[in-house]
Amino acid sequence: MSTEPDLHGLESLALQRGGYFDRADALAHAFTDQLLRHHRSSGRFERVYPGVYRLAVSPTAPHDELLLAWVWSNFRGTVSHDSALALYRLSDVLPARVHLTVPLNFRRASGPYVVHRVPLPESDRATYEGVTTTTAARAIVDAAADGADPEQIARAGGQATRRGLATWSQIEELALRPHYRGRRLALPVIEAARAAA
Repeated sequence: MSTEPDLHGLESLALQRGGYFDRADALAHAFTDQLLRHHRSSGRFERVYPGVYRLAVSPTAPHDELLLAWVWSNFRGTVSHDSALALYRLSDVLPARVHLTVPLNFRRASGPYVVHRVPLPESDRATYEGVTTTTAARAIVDAAADGADPEQIARAGGQATRRGLATWSQIEELALRPHYRGRRLALPVIEAARAAA
């Protein structure tokens, strides 16, 4: 780690993430807590949540609220459930809060997010429009298990298959995966949606 603060490097990194960065990013660019406080008081940085900052001059990015949630999760969270459906523009779901799937050992609790602590294999992750998210198939299954309107699940499945984001077989396989606790809720909804497609 450099001993000289790298403001340009920190700002460049933050601009790739909608202007957001966390304390670890600042420390990696040789910003002490005292220097962070200085830039906050001067108006250059804004503190959004404990340990989460934003460049004051950064323009609002597309999917700003999702990028903020990702940074808040220390880059460990994955946009999921209804929030992933909305990101993919599958169905007409408009979630009131951002859903994040995080590792079981994730402990942060200061944000206004719906946090799902479950293992998420790499095969169920994707990047869509610059946002780390679950695959479309996983989003459909998770939303179904979370109690989303069956009509919205049917619409999401139909749109995902038409757009090549998922197949009904992939969706059904995820609902049938071993040890999946949401199977009882998700599977009947998905089977009915597939039969109606």
